[in-house]
Amino acid sequence: MTATDFPTGLLDLTGRVVFFPVRHHSPAAARLVRELITRLRPGMVLIEGPADFNDQFDELHFGHELPIAIYSYVQFEGGGRTSAYYPFCEYSPEWQAIQTAREHGIAAQFIDLPWAESAHFRLSAHRYADGEFRTSPYIDALCDTLGVESFDALWDTLFEIDPSLKVEAYVERCHRLCHAMRTFDERDSPSDRAREAYMAGHIRRALDETSGPVLVVTGGFHSAALFERLQVNSTDEPNRPAPTIEVRGIALTPYSFERLDGLAGYDSGMPNPGFYDLAWRLGDGDVTAEVLAVATNDLRKRKQTVSTADLIAVETTARALANLRAHARVWRLDLIDGVIGALVKDELTAGGAHPFLDALYFALRGTARGRLAAQTSLPLLTRDIKAILAEWNLEPTPAERFLELDLLEECHRAKSRVLHRLTNLGITGFDLVEGTNFLTREDLSKLWEKWRIRWTPEFDASCIEAAPYGATLAEAAANRLRERIGKEEVSAQRAAAWLITANSMGIEALSEELFGLLAEAIRSDGDFYGVAEACDHLVHLYRFDEVGSAQANPAFGELLREAFERALWLLVSLTPDEGNSKNLTDALNAVIRTFTLCGERIGLDRENLSDTLHRVSAAGWQSPLPRGAAAGALWKLGEADAEALERDIRACATPNHLGDYLTGLFALAREAAQRNPELLSTVDGALLSFTDPEFLESLPSLRLAFSFFTPREKFALVKALPGLGDDRLAHSVTRLAVSAETAAKALAFETELFEKAARYGIRTDFPIDEVPQ
Repeated sequence: MTATDFPTGLLDLTGRVVFFPVRHHSPAAARLVRELITRLRPGMVLIEGPADFNDQFDELHFGHELPIAIYSYVQFEGGGRTSAYYPFCEYSPEWQAIQTAREHGIAAQFIDLPWAESAHFRLSAHRYADGEFRTSPYIDALCDTLGVESFDALWDTLFEIDPSLKVEAYVERCHRLCHAMRTFDERDSPSDRAREAYMAGHIRRALDETSGPVLVVTGGFHSAALFERLQVNSTDEPNRPAPTIEVRGIALTPYSFERLDGLAGYDSGMPNPGFYDLAWRLGDGDVTAEVLAVATNDLRKRKQTVSTADLIAVETTARALANLRAHARVWRLDLIDGVIGALVKDELTAGGAHPFLDALYFALRGTARGRLAAQTSLPLLTRDIKAILAEWNLEPTPAERFLELDLLEECHRAKSRVLHRLTNLGITGFDLVEGTNFLTREDLSKLWEKWRIRWTPEFDASCIEAAPYGATLAEAAANRLRERIGKEEVSAQRAAAWLITANSMGIEALSEELFGLLAEAIRSDGDFYGVAEACDHLVHLYRFDEVGSAQANPAFGELLREAFERALWLLVSLTPDEGNSKNLTDALNAVIRTFTLCGERIGLDRENLSDTLHRVSAAGWQSPLPRGAAAGALWKLGEADAEALERDIRACATPNHLGDYLTGLFALAREAAQRNPELLSTVDGALLSFTDPEFLESLPSLRLAFSFFTPREKFALVKALPGLGDDRLAHSVTRLAVSAETAAKALAFETELFEKAARYGIRTDFPIDEVPQ
């Protein structure tokens, strides 16, 4: 096929097969396909849509509130899921073809290759998108020729703006446009060939089944290819081998203008559905006045006023632009440019638009949300979710309610598991607002949760669109978590966190899988911090999890011992840079906690722990933070060597090392430090050895080190220092009238001043009662 080979037979509206090309979600196409069906009265109407929905085709005639979509989903053997949407709104030509055919008693059916058989082509998940138009060099050139900015403006100019456009003119323009784009751009992908071969087969069968004309309603991109296949009786091309499908399904789901909006991410779909919906409903009426009325009401709801003069200016400017552009009536871009030209005085930035422009875009998008008729068939998962919610009195209602759960009560634990499964699956309307966090475990004194439950417009859609994950809530929640796990790099910390998540959902089969995954991750993970955090998670599950079933698993002890030993091995292997991490003290605390809480029960090796800590604390090449933390851990365990500690403190008694060493020491041995005067004396001696400049240099890290103590504990530490009498103590703890930073600057100034005074022989060491007056 070349650019000059336009098949004029496409334009014949009296032939045996009539091809009506559409842009999905085009009001002009929707209006004219209704007109053509009413005039032609074909024997059958064939529509681009998933052929595997034909068994449920009658459901499209239920009393739905549009927009809705056909949702098709697939799960491949061995894992992997994919899904696709076929959205419909009132002005979709496919929807009007379906409804008009029914009004006249004409058989209608979908003819496109089912998603389950085409998903391996990696097509757009929105099957009524029009991305091919937006990436076409031919369309770009045509836009330049006609002086419009985009394909949307081009389509409006050629098809939407003129309300008197006739069927014949529309069909010729659209066929020629799509044929030229496809041939000039040389687009002929394997997926297009497979779909068109499938559709051509449906058309041939329809010709055999009916004596009247057959009307084919498809995207204009496919019309010429389908026409040629029928002319030469082309043999259907076999599809490329596809993965084996384990589960497939198809159902209706609610949709919304927000999801339909091309400007909001609908895979290059029709922009501003609210505008085109108004255009459809008003016919050749004045869309501008309606849009401005919606925008004005929205501004008033935001407590912002818009004057009559502003509205007149906008409408006048928009009409002038429409006349300048030779538009038959004011259209979408005329209105947007009219607002910008009449009201926007400053440069528009990404950070914020003009209030009126915001309101206009809100009106252009629209707020419609679909709702399915009550008798619509639902996927098994949706039915299971609704049955479970009814069983546990968790059904969402428009009135928001809060539910507080005591996790020590079995009935409340069961509800909690249901709610965690729903949130993990992405079902809207269920939010955990307060309660125990089993990942951070900041407060386990009360095991509880507080949930907010409320119906949202997305609730039904989220239930239906979760169907690819399984037929029951438990199965779907487990598969959803498996999918999330499959997208992340496995580590000991992540695997342990996933295990807690599975535990909160009460899915024991998944817990067993994660248990094996965690065991493999621990053996291969080279991150001390991650393995230490995994130890912390496992200690919680093994010793203190009163709401799950982990304690009953005898293999937990062996896994915890393996994680503990791995953490010790990685601790010794830390490089100085790795040891400087601010998380080191938390990680080492987790390792010590593992030993103190579970060591006797699972037989952890105390000698190995003590030897590891001694090696780290004495490693002269290591950073001061891990050395101090290891020394603190030894004090905490009662394994410290006072002489070795004194030696290490003196070795680290430099301005840039001592604070870090003490930070590690106090983080692990805060209580032990308060009970050991010898340790305090050694620290005091190290500090007294600093000159004033050295002390000032070390001050920030020293303040961090002593931040582990409360004010009362700091007072006790000072009081415990030898030779510090009550008078000196009272003077030393006097509250500063300025900040510590200001005091430090003052000390630095005084030190410099006294040094200069001494240099010039000025005496500065007078006792306070001998200062000259």
